[in-house]
Amino acid sequence: MESRSVKCKGMVASVLLGVCIYSFPATAQDLTDNVTEISGAGSLFTSLTHTRIDQGTSTDTNTEPSLGLSGNVGGQLQIGANSLALDYGGTFETERDLGNGEQTENSSIVGASRFSHFDPGSRFDFNLGHTVSSVRNDTGFVVNPSDYDTQNTLNAGAGIRFYPGDLSTLRFSGEAGKSFGSGDLNDRESFTAASEFSRRLSQRSSGGINVSRSWSNDEDIDITIDSAQLVYSNLLENGSFRIGAGGSQADTEYPDGQVTESEAVTGFLQRTWLAGDWQTSVEYNRRLSDSATDLSLEQPPEIDFVPDTIRIRDLVVSDSVLISHNTSRICSACNLGLAVEGAILESEVTGATTHEYFARVDLGYQLTSLQRLTFAYRWQGDAGEDAGTVIDQIHRFNVSWIRQLAEETSFSVEFDQAYLRSRLARNDEEQFVLRLRLSKGFSLVGQPR
Repeated sequence: MESRSVKCKGMVASVLLGVCIYSFPATAQDLTDNVTEISGAGSLFTSLTHTRIDQGTSTDTNTEPSLGLSGNVGGQLQIGANSLALDYGGTFETERDLGNGEQTENSSIVGASRFSHFDPGSRFDFNLGHTVSSVRNDTGFVVNPSDYDTQNTLNAGAGIRFYPGDLSTLRFSGEAGKSFGSGDLNDRESFTAASEFSRRLSQRSSGGINVSRSWSNDEDIDITIDSAQLVYSNLLENGSFRIGAGGSQADTEYPDGQVTESEAVTGFLQRTWLAGDWQTSVEYNRRLSDSATDLSLEQPPEIDFVPDTIRIRDLVVSDSVLISHNTSRICSACNLGLAVEGAILESEVTGATTHEYFARVDLGYQLTSLQRLTFAYRWQGDAGEDAGTVIDQIHRFNVSWIRQLAEETSFSVEFDQAYLRSRLARNDEEQFVLRLRLSKGFSLVGQPR
């Protein structure tokens, strides 16, 4: 990482922590009825990190004590026709090598925010978005999150709606996006123009057609993607169902003037089951896209998931499946969250096929009214042509014991483990972290107008 990037991330993490701390007096719950939910925390922690690197014939070890700050804030704010969703987390840490006494500073931040304005009584709507992501293209998976490259993206758009009938809506929209970062992560940009026609078929169902054209520029490579899709959605008594099918065509123009064409059948299928104490979701998506074009895709107003790391892609046809399940039915004092995702990506530029995998497990158990035990597991893996041979992967485990000291104040003991396994020209690595944390948080819940 460049020193400027590290300093920038450290500053952002410090500002984030400051926002959390200055928000603590708001625990008086005086936010009126405009707030849906806002929560956050600021933490002071000390930790001891032990790292082992497999050199083949020998093993390098290193132990470092550290002191740091961390913060997170998230929630949903609704004021009239305006809504804001955000989810950010950041860490700033100072470490000292016990071997040579060298002191280093590390920082990392990931998160996203979405602002949207939608008034049913008006024809106009607009949105703004920001995302900060950890990118693994150049680094591969790493045990220390601060070693990833960082990309910031901004997007903004607006739309206008017409009502050709009592049951129909026609919307025209435009969305622009741009990336900021070091090296290849900087100055990627795109614009998308779209039209959406929808018609209500019943009280619970609707159908329509979506048409769009996207223009993107990435390292002097211009890509134009035209897409059309028929969609159907149905709100069921026990959840929801959505399906779409269509096609996309792309033209790629290279700096030497060469133009190539690509096309693919696209579609999606989403089914969600909802109950009072559990939720299950199954999603399938097939797309023709690249990371630059994705910058100008209109994002949903809610933030469901912020990935640990992402990979910047050229023009690919991707097939992905995501299955998630959350439940509190296992026992009266515990909750469980599970998710698995797999994707096949076929490059339209090189013809190569790659696979990406992700899995997570989150388990929480309330020991007493003041004590809680949590377990978390994350796995990410990349594979090439052979889906069964993972060439680069990382496993992360976290076990935490949390003791509430006062309202919104807690002390925790955490044990983190990370295992990096790679078939590439790099060393396997393991990291173990014991951390003591003192946290002050806030949580505000209200009802939107």
